[in-house]
Amino acid sequence: MTVAIVGAGPRGTSLLERLVANAAEYAPDRTITVHVIDPHPPGGGRVWRSDQSPLLWMNTTSDDCTMFTDETVECEGPVVSGPTLGEWARELAAGRLPSPPGFRLAPSTPAEAGRMRDGWFTTRQTQSDYLSWVFWQSVANGRPRIQVHSHTGRAVDVHDLPLGRQRVVLADGLPPVDADVVLFAQGNVDVTATAEEARLAEYAVTHSLCYLPSGSAADYHLDRIPAGERVIVRGLGLCFIDTVVLLTSGRGGTFHRADAGELRYQPSGDEPVIFVGSRRGVPYWSKMHYDLAGSPPEPSGHLDAAAVAALGDRPLDFAMDIWPLITREVIHAGYRELAASHPEALTIDAREFIRRLDALDWDGPAIKELVDLALRFDEDRIDMEETAHPLAGRRFADLDALQEWMISYVDAGVRRGRDPRHSASLAMLHGLSSAFVRLIELVNDRRLAPAAWEHDLPAFLDLCRFLTSGPPGPRLEELLALARAGVVRFLGSEMTVTAHEGVFQARSCNVHTSVTARSLIEARLPERTILGVSDPLLRTLIERDEIREEIRSAPDDGARYPIGLIDTARLVDTDSSHRLKDVSGAPHRSRFGAGILFSGSMLTSGRFPSPRSNDGFFRQNDVIARAALAELCRRDRPGQEPA
Repeated sequence: MTVAIVGAGPRGTSLLERLVANAAEYAPDRTITVHVIDPHPPGGGRVWRSDQSPLLWMNTTSDDCTMFTDETVECEGPVVSGPTLGEWARELAAGRLPSPPGFRLAPSTPAEAGRMRDGWFTTRQTQSDYLSWVFWQSVANGRPRIQVHSHTGRAVDVHDLPLGRQRVVLADGLPPVDADVVLFAQGNVDVTATAEEARLAEYAVTHSLCYLPSGSAADYHLDRIPAGERVIVRGLGLCFIDTVVLLTSGRGGTFHRADAGELRYQPSGDEPVIFVGSRRGVPYWSKMHYDLAGSPPEPSGHLDAAAVAALGDRPLDFAMDIWPLITREVIHAGYRELAASHPEALTIDAREFIRRLDALDWDGPAIKELVDLALRFDEDRIDMEETAHPLAGRRFADLDALQEWMISYVDAGVRRGRDPRHSASLAMLHGLSSAFVRLIELVNDRRLAPAAWEHDLPAFLDLCRFLTSGPPGPRLEELLALARAGVVRFLGSEMTVTAHEGVFQARSCNVHTSVTARSLIEARLPERTILGVSDPLLRTLIERDEIREEIRSAPDDGARYPIGLIDTARLVDTDSSHRLKDVSGAPHRSRFGAGILFSGSMLTSGRFPSPRSNDGFFRQNDVIARAALAELCRRDRPGQEPA
C-alpha cells in the first residue's frame, strides 16, 4: 500500500499528518509506504524554506498559527492535538521539546524562541523550523506501520500503470516513484510571464535595465538595484513590504524612536529611492494589535438565510444582490462597536443609537440621517467605497502633495492598528469575516450567477486581502518612517508602467507627473491562469487533457467562467472526494488534490490555520486522506470496508 504526496509544504505536511492519524482505522494490520516529493526540504517547502533573510516575518502571530487539529475541527478522522507555533517555541525555549529523527533546528531559532511573547510575528526561518518539526514528528508518529520516504526532486509527470497504479516521474534522471495513489499538494504553482511582463523583460535586456517580474521577495536578486538610484515598484501588498525591508534594513538602515516617540529611519546610504504605486495606491490595512473589549459581534442577519430567501430562487447577482448586504453587515458591526465601547464619540445616548441602528430600514436614507445626527467625529464615519478605494477621485498638484496626503493616510492606519479607540475598525473586520463565511456557503450552493467569477468575486477577494491580510503594525510604522525620510515615495492609484527612451516610466491617475527609473520590481501576485501554468507536472497533465480548471457556466447564455482551482470531484461521498477530473469531467480513481491554485480563488484563504477555529484546511485534508486510504483499502481487500 503506497501513497505519493507531490509537494512537501504546509499542505503536503498536513496531508501526511492526516494519513498517519487515520491509518489505524483503515489499515490496522498493514504497512503503508508514503513518498513525499519536493525540490525543497519537507515541512516548509519552497515558500517557507529556511534559507531566507531573518528580516522577513510571518504575517500571522505565533499563537494564531497551528498545524494540528483540535476539538473544534469537525472531521471524521481522529483529533491529534499538537502545539501552536507559540506553544512549540515556548517548549523549545524551556528545553522540553522532543526532537524527532530527521529534524534539524536552525542555529538562530532557539534564541528567537526565547524572545517570543504574545502577539509575536515570527521570522520565516523559525516558522520553517516549526513546519519541519511537524513533518518529522508526523513521520515519527507513523512508525513502524507507516514508512515515510522524503525525495528531494521535482515531479514532472504522472503516468498510469496497470491496476490503477501510478508512476511519478522526477526531473534530472532521478528514479521514478510508483504508488497506488497520488496526492497533489503543490499549492500556488509556477506560471509563465504575462504578455506585458514578457515585453518589459525583453525591453530591460535590450536596454540594460533591471526588471524583476512577479514573485516572492525572497527570490529577488535585489543586489541588482543600485544604491541611490530610483526604482519603480508596482504593488503595495505584502511582497512590497518584504521588498522594502530588504532594500532598507537589509542594506544597513536602522530605525530609532525620537524623544517624542515618533519612529524615524536612519539611512545607510546604500538604499535606492523607492517609487511605489498600485491599482488601489495605498498599502494594506495593518494587523490589529488589540482585541475587542467584549465578545466579537454576532452577525446582524443582513446576509442570513431569510435575507437571501427574500431575493428569490434566481441566480444572485453579486453587485446588485450580495454586495449591499455585505456592506450593511460590515457597517452595522462597526457602528455597534463604536456605540458599545466609545459612547463619548456620540452626541446621543449609546443605547438609543444602537436601538435605532438595529431598527433601521437600510433601503432608505435612514442610516445617513442617523450617522449625521449621532457621530461627533468625521473619522468615525464608515464608508465602504472610500475604505475600498481611498484615492478614487482625488487629484494632486504634484507628487509632493500626494506624498503629504499619503503620510497622513498611513499615519492614520498605524493608529487604527494599535489604538483601541479605533476598535470599530476591528469590529468591521469581524463583520466582514461573518459575511465571507456566509458568501462561501452561497458559492458552494451555487446560488451566485456564474458571471460573478469574472470580476465581482475576484474584486471582493482583493478587498478582503486589503483589509485583513496586511502587514504587522510595526511594518506599517516603518513604512511611515521611510516615507517621512523620503526613501519611499508614493505614485498613486491605477498605476501604469511603460518603457520608452531607454527607461521605465510610471504614472497614476492622481497626479499628472510621471517618474522614470532604470529598475522596475513587480511586487505583486502573479496572474495565474490554466494557460499560463509553467509547473512541469501540471503543464504535462493539462496538455494531455488529464486535469482541467473548474468552470462555472451561466444558465442563460452558457457563458463559462473559470474560478481559479483545479477541478476535483465534489464532497458527495468519500469515494469521490477531491479526485482530479480530466477534461471530460471524469474523476481519476488514483489522483487526489486540494488547494492547487491557477489564480487567487474565493475558495482558499491563503493563510495558516488558526487554533480552535474549525479551520477548513484541516477538514479538507482529513477528507482527502480518508478518501485515499479508502481507495488503498478497496484495492488491497476488495469488497471489505475499513476496520
